[in-house]
Amino acid sequence: MILSMQDFHFRNIYGQEETFKMYKNAGFEGIDFSFNMLGNGTAIDLDNHIEKANESKRLLNKYGLVCNQGHAPFSLKYGEELSEGNKNFLDVVKSLEYASIIGAKRVVVHAIKVPMGEDFITYNYKYYKLLEPYAKKFGVQIAVENLLNSKFWLPAKLSGFIKMLDSEAFCACVDVGHAAIVGIEPESFISGMDKGMIGCIHMHDTDGQLDRHWIPYQGNHNWEQIIRSLVEYGFKGDMNLEIIHSFDNLPVDLYPALLDYTAKVGKYLMKKFIEIEGENK
Repeated sequence: MILSMQDFHFRNIYGQEETFKMYKNAGFEGIDFSFNMLGNGTAIDLDNHIEKANESKRLLNKYGLVCNQGHAPFSLKYGEELSEGNKNFLDVVKSLEYASIIGAKRVVVHAIKVPMGEDFITYNYKYYKLLEPYAKKFGVQIAVENLLNSKFWLPAKLSGFIKMLDSEAFCACVDVGHAAIVGIEPESFISGMDKGMIGCIHMHDTDGQLDRHWIPYQGNHNWEQIIRSLVEYGFKGDMNLEIIHSFDNLPVDLYPALLDYTAKVGKYLMKKFIEIEGENK
């Protein structure tokens, strides 16, 4: 298990190399590479993505970091063409290839929101199956997240969809905050997932009301139980933080201090994981 976190706040401000250097110095070992941007989900500039991926790989190696996972752009909307002829679809494909070059094992790809009267499962089954050949070609897994306002708000629903996809090209990404907001304790969501399906996680805290994406211990999650549930589930992935709103309204000058603190919290969670794992042996 390694500690990683999304990188777009820092990459947008400091640039890629300085971001990687700061993450390494703070104590992170991995980067959750953000192909999406905050808010509307628009993609980073993926023109010349092969060249850019090779540069990212060079810098990751320079600073002794790995890219363990990524997050695809989610600009794609219902009714758009699901083919490479559509830039929004092509950007998702490019993010899978980029991720493979920089060593990511998994990329979170959001399901597409559908209008009333359209079958969410049928529409998104088609979407993910169209992406499956690319995942196999590039050697990365597509992680399906328990998004808000989707049919994946119950662990049985998310597990069932992964089963329906019936391919090793797919796994689940459990976002603990999303579980809490829909009224399911994160630890219950984790334990309710079919064994072996959770490939990656988005760890953050909330007040149980809104999608806060706070640093753990800033909200009302029971972190002891969340970590215990991951251990008992047999989770083999990494400690990945997605604390995107903890930077809201924070002066940029304070970003490095918050980064250092966040890494300490992440390391603490990893320590708890190891301790509980040891108790269970």
